[in-house]
Amino acid sequence: MSIARCLATRLLRRPAAVAAACMIAWISAAVAGAQAHAEPASAPAAGATSAPAASVPAETPPAGPLRVGISPFAPFVLGDRDPPAGFSIDLWHQVSVELGVEYRFVRAPGVAAKLDQLARGDIDVAIGGITLTREREELVDFTHPSVETGLGILIRAGDVESPGFFARLRLGGRKWGLILGFLALIVISGHLVWWAERGRDAFNDKYMPGVFEGMYWAIVTASTVGYGDKAPVRWPGRLVASLVIVIALPLFALFTAELASTIVVAEIQSRIDGPEDLTGKRVGVVRGTASAEWAASRGLGLYQWDRAEEVYAALEEGMIDAVVYDAPNLQYYAQNQGRGRVQLVGGQFLAQNLGIAVREGSPLRERINRALLELNESGEIQRLRVQWFGNSD
Repeated sequence: MSIARCLATRLLRRPAAVAAACMIAWISAAVAGAQAHAEPASAPAAGATSAPAASVPAETPPAGPLRVGISPFAPFVLGDRDPPAGFSIDLWHQVSVELGVEYRFVRAPGVAAKLDQLARGDIDVAIGGITLTREREELVDFTHPSVETGLGILIRAGDVESPGFFARLRLGGRKWGLILGFLALIVISGHLVWWAERGRDAFNDKYMPGVFEGMYWAIVTASTVGYGDKAPVRWPGRLVASLVIVIALPLFALFTAELASTIVVAEIQSRIDGPEDLTGKRVGVVRGTASAEWAASRGLGLYQWDRAEEVYAALEEGMIDAVVYDAPNLQYYAQNQGRGRVQLVGGQFLAQNLGIAVREGSPLRERINRALLELNESGEIQRLRVQWFGNSD
């Protein structure tokens, strides 16, 4: 009997052993099959590359023309023109030539709305006199400054002239007391000297015009003019003259000093020559701007509007005494729409930098910076400043 038949005979006599053997064989076959299926995945074919576990999408330039956000802010962007015009419009055109890109403008009502669009990704670039601040830098990125400027003060053209005499006089209670006291002394002295000297050639015997002659003498004596055409010759008249000299001279000097100081102080306080003269004045600003923050920090009497045009109208109508705003915008208005009616005073203060804004991490920032440096070295930016700001400062 062969070995196989012998084993078969023995297995047939033990059914439990047969079942166990079959189970072991089935498990072994399942494990071998699983290994056979796994081997092709673990060993790729020659020349094949395995895919990375994870991929991070790199930022790519936007497809199509760049979306450039603008908002009205003369002379950087003139909102009443189509197509748009202004310093920032011309500067961006030169930058786009340097970059070799196409673009289209997207209008916004103001700087805040424009920067919100940029932060959301609705636009790619924002231009138009945007002030570089720490708060804005936390939302977007800025290029190198294209304009260095500051705040300015605008007043009505007529306000630079000195106010009239009576406007500067501003008589208060103390001054009125001095005036009435001096007039009373003149009237009483005129009566006394006429009473003492009547019947003499120097003064008329009649009450009228004798009393007026006496008051005339009192005024001449108190003011130290002393024409000598009238003088008391009797001792009672000389006593009155002595009292007038002793009492009236100091009173007259005090009165003239008070009057002179009132006129000088009124002259100084009525003029606005710089930021230090704005205290006590009605100051107009555009709400939410750097000028509004500065004026509020100084404790000035603020009147706020949403648009610069509204502030200028309030100034010309006499509702406010001065406007504090970005100097280029004030200068443009004074040279165009407000010519002859308003005037800049005091020069610039609170220096500011204006630039172009892009999204955080945008590769456009470095490219725009290089373009701005090229334009600055070529003198093109300076030419645009002279064209739109009216001078080379």
